[in-house]
Amino acid sequence: METAAGTADSIARIDAELSRVAAGIDPRLYGGGPRPFEGLGKASRSRFALLLSDALGGERAAAERVAVCAELAHTASLLHDDCVDLSALRRGRPTLNERLGMNASILMGDLLVSLALEEAWKISPAACRSLLESVGKMVKGALLEERARRRRTGREEFFEMIALKTGELFRWTAVETCGRSSRPDLIEACGRIGSLAGSAFQLADDVLDFESDPSFSGKDSLKDISEGKVTLPVILALEDPALSGEVSALLDSLASAPPGDLEPALRLAALLRERGFTAAAREKASSMIKEAFPLIDALPVRAAAPGLKNFLLTLVHRNA
Repeated sequence: METAAGTADSIARIDAELSRVAAGIDPRLYGGGPRPFEGLGKASRSRFALLLSDALGGERAAAERVAVCAELAHTASLLHDDCVDLSALRRGRPTLNERLGMNASILMGDLLVSLALEEAWKISPAACRSLLESVGKMVKGALLEERARRRRTGREEFFEMIALKTGELFRWTAVETCGRSSRPDLIEACGRIGSLAGSAFQLADDVLDFESDPSFSGKDSLKDISEGKVTLPVILALEDPALSGEVSALLDSLASAPPGDLEPALRLAALLRERGFTAAAREKASSMIKEAFPLIDALPVRAAAPGLKNFLLTLVHRNA
């Protein structure tokens, strides 16, 4: 089992590979200046691949290759998300669409998808094909989310949406890491671990929209709710008979508010925090992670299980 120092070395190698890919993009495509992306952000998918590989008894080098593909696909999705949401801030810096415009950012996201598939092909044609299928599911999830704007979304539809949009790439990462570890008998279990981890990650991310300070989180706050995305805290509040009327009225106010008017969003966020709906969403994320614990305990390297479990819990209790 790798040490913390070994994990740091692996993360450094993944970051170097991503920098290599970024350096290979023709500067004319982004007007020179800062590259369209710079290495890792939180490296959540990379750390997940590495820790899962440890629990499977796999080789770190193989997990690192999977992680590079996952991070490229994830970065591409962020570029597209920032265009869809008209976001100005990501990781504390101006988004690419803010710097270069929406058209260039969309096209750069498309380019990164192709680069992710190219890296996956280097692993194997099957890995490339499965990543292509997963990217398609991610897009379906994003389209479901887009179609659900300003609409009262139920739990079933919401959980399907996040399983596709965010859970799918974690699932792919887990399945490919398992495949590189030569444990085909555990692919189904690893895929379930990944799907639960990714969906829980998205739940925590949704909560941050109501709780975070942009100067700390590095991205716009109240962006999701202002843009009409209905997330789990809102769904839970709408299900409360004592509050559903008030929440519906605030959502209607949000829909009709002029651009830049955050008062309805601030009032709704305060209500969701004070009545415990954001905390309930975090608790649901924690329960999804704990649902994966028996599957993790069944992986071959039992000594690596605590590290993977603790990491997954940090995903849902993070503040940025």
